Parts: sequence; C-alpha cells; structure tokens
Amino acid sequence: MENELIIHNLKKTGTTGVCFLNNINLALPRGSRLSVLGPSGSGKTTLLRMIAGLDIPDSGDIRFNNASILDLPPHKRNFGMMFQDYALFPHLDVFHNIAFGLKMKGMSKQEQASIVAEMLALTNLKGFENRKVDELSGGERQRVALARTLAPGPRLLMLDEPLSALDRVLRKHLLDQLTQIFSRLHITTIFVTHDHEEAFAAGSQIILMNQGGIVQNGTPKDLMHRPMNDWVRQFMG
Repeated sequence: MENELIIHNLKKTGTTGVCFLNNINLALPRGSRLSVLGPSGSGKTTLLRMIAGLDIPDSGDIRFNNASILDLPPHKRNFGMMFQDYALFPHLDVFHNIAFGLKMKGMSKQEQASIVAEMLALTNLKGFENRKVDELSGGERQRVALARTLAPGPRLLMLDEPLSALDRVLRKHLLDQLTQIFSRLHITTIFVTHDHEEAFAAGSQIILMNQGGIVQNGTPKDLMHRPMNDWVRQFMG
C-alpha cells in the first residue's frame, strides 16, 4: 500500500539547545491508525504541531501524497487537529461550534446544516444542536470537538491527548466510540497519548517516543512482547 504521509529526518531544537525532535522518520499508508506514545516532554505534541504546520522544523521534510507540505500554511493542509482542551467556543451552541469550519470555507447554510446533521449522527449527539457548551458533560464536549474537527472533511486527523481530562471509566467508553468512528471513516489518524492502554486500542501501529526520538516503532504486540531495550520494557510495565 502506498504511503500517504512520509516524515523524513525531522529535527527541531529549542533556543536553549534542548532537542525537541531528533531525526524523526515515519511512513503512514492511507487509512492507517497510528498511536504516538511516550512520557510528558518526549516530543509527541511537537511532532503533531509540525505535521499541522503550527511549528516549523529546523531540517527534514514532511510529505503528503508525494508532495512536500512544509511551505503550506496550516489552513491549506486540510488536516484536522483536536486539542487536549477541545478549544470549543463557549459563546456558540453545539450546532455552530461544529459548523464553524464549514462557515470559514464559505459553505451555504444548507450545506452546513446537512454536514452538521451527519456529524451529530456520527458522534451520537442528535438532539444536542441547541445546547450551550457549558451545559455539556466532559464526554459530550469531547464528541462535539471531534465532530467539529471532522466536519470540514480533513485529509488527516490528529488528536492530542483527547481523553486525558476524563475519568477512567468514561475514557474507556469514549475510546471504544472513537475507534469505531475511525474504522468507519477510513481516514489516516494520529492519536497522541501517554497511556499505553489507549495507544493499543487507538492504533494498529505505535511509535514510542522519548527525549525527542522514536525509541521503537511497531505493533502493540511488538512493544509488549519484543521491547527494544530496558527503557521500553520499564515504560510498558
């Protein structure tokens, strides 16, 4: 299967000399699901921000469908990114939160309504159109954020610790829902987490990061049964 996203020798160093990313190489086929796993400060979010175009690497390349996207601004990459805090608009109801990206694309109100209805159905939020954000539970906000991210039809979906603010029981329930949605959409997905159970459930491929580098790249089975070194073995418990 041809690779859709290719990352080649990506490097990023901070002004104090701290290495945020060190020689990252990665290839993802279309429709694949990748979990980016690692402790806090390992470079996971920095990698997402590079792919999204929110940060610029010092060197290396990011290619999508065989073309470099380094010179493309974020809005022209047509990638969807769901942030850890969901970043919903508190002054807008659920409908207008989901429709925000569609409005920015210049879609008609009829087109917006049709797509929002699809997203509400996909995320089990039918009947929530007129709810205010502050009336929603944590799990409902998470699903609104996902619906808003998916509504414009992104070529690539990225989620940065999307379940970290929720309790364990709710996280398990929503993770099951997320994986079902990913499977139905067949969209290339990158799921960032520090929790190996979430990583195993969300991704068929996992990269384990530490100190800005990829320590191991493989399947959940590889990480559990064939750890590359003692650090991987200890991190995986």
